[in-house]
Amino acid sequence: MDAVDSAEGPEVDDRQPPTKIGDVKWSGDIEPVEPLREIRGTDQTAEGGNRHRINGTGGFSSFERYNRATIMSATATGGRSRVPRSSPAFWQRQTRRVARLQWQRRRTLLVVVLMAGVGLGSSGVNAVSAAGASHGVRAQSAEAATINADAGRLASQYRGNRQGLLEAGRAGLAAGRNDATVAEFLKLGWARRLDAGLERNGAMLDSVHDQQVALGVAGVRYFASQIHTGLLRAGSGQLIIVSLKAQELIAYERGRVIVDTLVTTGRPALPTDIGAMQVLSKDAPWTMKSPWPRGSAEWYPDTPVQMVVWFTQNGEGLHDASWQPNSTLGPGSQNGPYASHGCIHVPLAAVRLLFDWAPIGTPVVVYPGDGSPVADQVAQQSVDAQGNPTSGVRGD
Repeated sequence: MDAVDSAEGPEVDDRQPPTKIGDVKWSGDIEPVEPLREIRGTDQTAEGGNRHRINGTGGFSSFERYNRATIMSATATGGRSRVPRSSPAFWQRQTRRVARLQWQRRRTLLVVVLMAGVGLGSSGVNAVSAAGASHGVRAQSAEAATINADAGRLASQYRGNRQGLLEAGRAGLAAGRNDATVAEFLKLGWARRLDAGLERNGAMLDSVHDQQVALGVAGVRYFASQIHTGLLRAGSGQLIIVSLKAQELIAYERGRVIVDTLVTTGRPALPTDIGAMQVLSKDAPWTMKSPWPRGSAEWYPDTPVQMVVWFTQNGEGLHDASWQPNSTLGPGSQNGPYASHGCIHVPLAAVRLLFDWAPIGTPVVVYPGDGSPVADQVAQQSVDAQGNPTSGVRGD
């Protein structure tokens, strides 16, 4: 505070802070410091504001008491005669003096603000960074405690059954990777940190030490659960996902399963497109017409269906298939005699529910679902960033 050099006793008005630090996010990111705001003079008192002294503690400063006594006194010293308060000369001098004091106070306040800004730019920001880092450390410590506790339970549960423990871990790893793939297709960046944790713990499944394997399984379960929970809470809360490996469709609404059914997707020559798409339109009833000419290997006759939920512009939709027995739906059916030309065959009861439940714009994510790492599954994407297929026309 050595920069305060006014003999008139400046005061610092801190009712409107000159700077503001952004909220510290749990990840440790720090928003930029705002530029200095306009500095108020002492005559601009904000409602509910408070003051502090520079020398001393609390209340009005001793400098301000001195200023009050001096400004409000009309007594002269050094043998000069007293000037009546009603004299114009008196009030002119008082006005000039008040203006001079206000300028000195503003100048001093600006110096203090600039000094504070310099401190904020170094130690202040470092303190906020440290606070964010501290929060991240606490979060990681909580994660580690949860994983360690679960590892202890798993070690006890699977004592003498290493194979069973490994199978549980590999199943959790595959499920976590599949959910992380859906999150990546939806561009949910937060899932990447969790996926990294999933893979880090998944690598521990290859350990020769049972205790290390239990810790890896516990970590896999933890991160897979976090990815799944976050995925179901993303966006509007409505989501349709289709696993090609499992030939299964699940529709969620804020974490609640609305539909869970086996399906049949496109045959190997005309596979259902992979990636993030959305409900574009709905028709009921509808007649499927072959986009291929008669005589073509892919041609089919006009085929009526009860209802269709379209999710691409090139002819892919969710619809019933009265010609296909429900017992033939499910894993491997995309390679069988009832495989589609790119659409997804859904039991009539399920498509009726989806037709009424899913508004236009509901995300539809088709993913490989084979449990491989996210990068491998995402590499199979066949739609662009807007969800438009790049693979060509599809049909029934």
